[in-house]
Amino acid sequence: MLSKIEIIKELLNDFCNEILNCPAYAKICHRVLHELDQHPDHPLDRGKENIWAAGIAHAVGSINFLFQTSSSPHISVNDLNYFFGTRATTTGKKSLDLRDLLHISPYNSAYQINQTYSDDPLDQIKDAIVKKFGVSEEDVEAILNSVNRPDCPVIPKTDYSAIRIIPKQKFWDWVETQIDLDQIDPKMRQDYNIYLIYDIELKSSIEEELRLKYKEIWEIEATRYINSDSDFPTGSFLEFLQWFEVRVSSHVMDLTGELLDDFNEEDFDDELGSNDNNFPPDFSLN
Repeated sequence: MLSKIEIIKELLNDFCNEILNCPAYAKICHRVLHELDQHPDHPLDRGKENIWAAGIAHAVGSINFLFQTSSSPHISVNDLNYFFGTRATTTGKKSLDLRDLLHISPYNSAYQINQTYSDDPLDQIKDAIVKKFGVSEEDVEAILNSVNRPDCPVIPKTDYSAIRIIPKQKFWDWVETQIDLDQIDPKMRQDYNIYLIYDIELKSSIEEELRLKYKEIWEIEATRYINSDSDFPTGSFLEFLQWFEVRVSSHVMDLTGELLDDFNEEDFDDELGSNDNNFPPDFSLN
């Protein structure tokens, strides 16, 4: 009988080698798995094998631009969860937990994978540091080289947006045409999905990013309750906002991946006003 570690490793091998066709991803995923296995808190003692495998793959993919269409290899978050048989909210939380635990970030070369992109991610990171932190181009290399040392003269911060999607009554009215709502656990209806978008990757506003990805998010939300082979509604972005409430918060860390601030329920419960340029306008009035 295979051990828990061996099962997780086998799942990661299948995903990295057969789906991504990228042994380099498997190597980094194995590194993360080994570090989790050796961690003094023994995190692997809790949780299912497929959820750990999905969380590891998601964490490594998140910092290596796996979910950007311009990268190679590329896969959607929805397809990743489909392969491992996991839910987006569960995988996302596991990925976030282990990134926090192991300090996995785009700035830690131990977890980077050499790939080919239409735009060099490292150059994007350097440009973002210059723009966001007022650091000269000459100092960027020194900062990145010293950021994991205690004598680093400056620890700049980065952040990513946490977008929570909350189904409105129009969504539930549609779900009721597909299944009996009484079959859904009430707790599941309150377990909202959270989508993370790194600001350092973001080339546009949150609204523009949502306009690009709303159909994918719509399908992810629907497949939580309806079979993936069902006919899903394919409305406009304005209709998406009529079906779902969108709330935004932020999650801040330094360049080592150390958390400096965390989003919580209070952050999400604060409605962002119309003066916030990163929040989509309210087109949801009936």
